[in-house]
Amino acid sequence: MNPTPATAVERSMLTLGRQLGQGGQGTVHQVINKKINKATDGGWDVAFKEYSPAVLPELDAAALTAQVELPRTLSAEEGRWLCDKTAWPAAVVQRNGHTCGLLMRLVPDRFQFTFRSLTGTTAGTRRLANLEYLLNTDTYATGIGLSISERDRVLLLADLAATLDRLHRIGITIGDLSPKNLLFTTDPEPECFLIDCDAMRLRGTTTLPQAETPDWQIPAGEKKATRSSDVYKFALLAVRLFARDQTTTDPTALTALDPKLADLARTTLSQDPSQRPTPADWAERLTAAAPKASAAPPAPAPTSGRRPGTPSPVPRNGPHVGASPGNSTQVQVPPQQTSAGTIGVLVAALIAVVVVLAGLSSSSDGSSTVDADAPSQTETSAADAWTYEPAEPADDGYDTSEDDGDDDEPDETAADEDEGETDPPSSTPDPIADAEIGSCFYDEGTRSEPDLIATACTTGAFKVVEIYHGTTELDSCDGVDDYNQSVSSSLHDLVLCLSFLSPGGDAYHADQGDCVYGPNSGAPWDTQPCETGNFKVLAVYRGSDESKCDQWPRYNLWKQVSGPANLDLDVLLCLSMNYPDDIGYAEQRQCLLKSGSGEDASFTNTGSCSTSNVVVTGRTSRYGATSFCRDDGWATWRNREYPELAYTVCYRRR
Repeated sequence: MNPTPATAVERSMLTLGRQLGQGGQGTVHQVINKKINKATDGGWDVAFKEYSPAVLPELDAAALTAQVELPRTLSAEEGRWLCDKTAWPAAVVQRNGHTCGLLMRLVPDRFQFTFRSLTGTTAGTRRLANLEYLLNTDTYATGIGLSISERDRVLLLADLAATLDRLHRIGITIGDLSPKNLLFTTDPEPECFLIDCDAMRLRGTTTLPQAETPDWQIPAGEKKATRSSDVYKFALLAVRLFARDQTTTDPTALTALDPKLADLARTTLSQDPSQRPTPADWAERLTAAAPKASAAPPAPAPTSGRRPGTPSPVPRNGPHVGASPGNSTQVQVPPQQTSAGTIGVLVAALIAVVVVLAGLSSSSDGSSTVDADAPSQTETSAADAWTYEPAEPADDGYDTSEDDGDDDEPDETAADEDEGETDPPSSTPDPIADAEIGSCFYDEGTRSEPDLIATACTTGAFKVVEIYHGTTELDSCDGVDDYNQSVSSSLHDLVLCLSFLSPGGDAYHADQGDCVYGPNSGAPWDTQPCETGNFKVLAVYRGSDESKCDQWPRYNLWKQVSGPANLDLDVLLCLSMNYPDDIGYAEQRQCLLKSGSGEDASFTNTGSCSTSNVVVTGRTSRYGATSFCRDDGWATWRNREYPELAYTVCYRRR
């Protein structure tokens, strides 16, 4: 059992709202009955990051507790700065005395923006302003609704460098410093905000083993999460931010702004950590270079021959093999050349074949980062920096702090091609090029070679729920509701986000915290509003290993919902029956608070015998077994479809 820190919160005391994000480490939910920093503008709304069972064995609970306690060990001014600039854990969350997660502040609204779909088919939605959006062409950035000048980029980097320098002096190293973990704003001035702070190293300790984002690794053999590794990754960010590129290590793009900045980047990218400059060196040079940078935002890109908001086609690097946050590992086809000879070959190929081999990407989690809404704190006193109070439930329509997966944009771009260029003509229908949102396909291929065949929208098919043009990045679909498979076409420079129409019903797309129900047979299951008699989803897994459900409290049924047979995408739901009240899960000798009488009686688990008035004396899974209770009081209930989950619980007055 973990020691209980002063700032620990019991998991059962949290009232959770909608799910905000899900990734390899766990799941993030809105919390609707607590606030943090109630002395600051009435308090901040809260999110709960619950670690997945798979990572709990590696969790250092003491390290997480030290992070939570850190602001109280700093001066009031230093603690206030830390929690204004970073997403710092606010409280440890425990389940039955064991650390299971943390509370954190929802991301401030100024670090979000209204994202415009490149397809022009959906209304603007609020999304986190992730720096990864800026590692693309200006055409792309303006197309999705961002207006960022060259000077903004310089000042964002300068702010980040100063932040990094101060964190290092406190004893914090970021470790996984990548654009996935950095948010930005330019209003009222350029500023960065760091998330995923529980992954940082504090004075030599770390909550979970250090990980690195692909293409943002330090040189092989070097220790992770050090000051020198942080500044190395900072240099990568500086180079890529001005090159508008996700992977380059060439500092040439900085030369036009300031040759000394390019030289500084080359030195910082040294394989020898001892030769690297400091973040303070970067902050000084960037501040000096800012006045020379243009303050004018880029003009909106011309849209001749294209739908408004859609960037010009760009050549892709390839081939690439690998997994990204999605649902299956696939191979991405290299781009085609556009010379006259090869265009003829492509046209002939289109006539002969109506499907395009595309790259798929997947994993069991929907995002590489789950801390969409991370904690922060501002308080005038370090001694009482974190306080909690009940909060009214948030408006169901609130959608300003959702983590959509961090990767809803193309990851690499190159120079725009001629604006007058059009796609090569084709005399036969091309299901990939002609696909629209709502189109459906069968996938008759394999995990490595998908083969999409246009079909009616029926069970067993994949439905197109989003299309991204001007990219072949497989993780572009991250954050798209109910997507199961992403398919990219290098030929058409687009990505299709596909949702499987399972014969097992729409429970296939249920998330943790949703409620589902279906007959005790092979008939389809559907999602439903949560109510007595249906099931709450405790966890969602890929595959069919129902033993994974055993570790979840209040688990009493598993349900497998079939996915496409050739892609190994079956879903396993771990379920908990929604009993009428807390007596449904009560154990012998447990104390409860009984209210009312007769048919109006209800039982509440207050968590303490001192605030209860009855104690459970027995339990059986038989319905109506009143004689089992002898002279004690009893409560009984059953669901006729699932009689094995019935109960008769005996109790007596305390």
